Amino acid sequence: MSDFETRGADLRDGSSFRRAMIACTAAMLLAGAASQAGAQSPQPVSSDPTAVVKDRETTMKSMGDAMKKISAYVKNEGGTIDGVREGASAIGQASHKIVPNLFPAATGIGNIEGSEAKPEIWQQWGQFEQAANRLVTASDGLSSAVQGGDRAAIARQFGQVGQACGGCHDNFRQKKS
Repeated sequence: MSDFETRGADLRDGSSFRRAMIACTAAMLLAGAASQAGAQSPQPVSSDPTAVVKDRETTMKSMGDAMKKISAYVKNEGGTIDGVREGASAIGQASHKIVPNLFPAATGIGNIEGSEAKPEIWQQWGQFEQAANRLVTASDGLSSAVQGGDRAAIARQFGQVGQACGGCHDNFRQKKS
C-alpha cells in the first residue's frame, strides 16, 4: 500500500483525524488563553520599578518634545516637515511602548517617589488600555498624514493625537502641583 493510501485509510477510520483535530483545538485554546493573560498582565521594561518610572518619564518627555515640534509646524511658527516626520516617528514608537511595557503594577503614586500615575490605571486597566490604544491609532494616523505632506491633514491628525494624550492625562495622571 502506498504512503498516500495509508494516510487515506487513517482518515477513513476517523481516529487519527479526531486526534489531530483535538490537538489543534487544544493548541488554539492554549494560545488564546496565553494571549488573554498577556493582555491583562503588563510586562515591565525592567524588574526595577524605579527604572520603569524613569523610562516612562523619559518616554513621555520625548512625546512632549515631539508634540512641540509638530505644533510649531501646524501653527506656521517655524517648524519643518522634517521635524514633523521626526516627531511623528517618536510619538509612534512611544505610543506602541506604553502598554504593556511602561505601566506595570506598583509603579504609581504611593509606590514610587515622583510617579504621577494614578491608581486608577490598575483599578481600571481595561479603560486605560483602551485609552492607550486610542493613542496608538491616532499616532499611526499621524504617521500616515505626514507621508501625504498635507499640512491640513497633519493638523487634523495632530489634534487627534492631542485628544488621545489628554484622555489619558485627564483620567490617569495626577496633575503636577
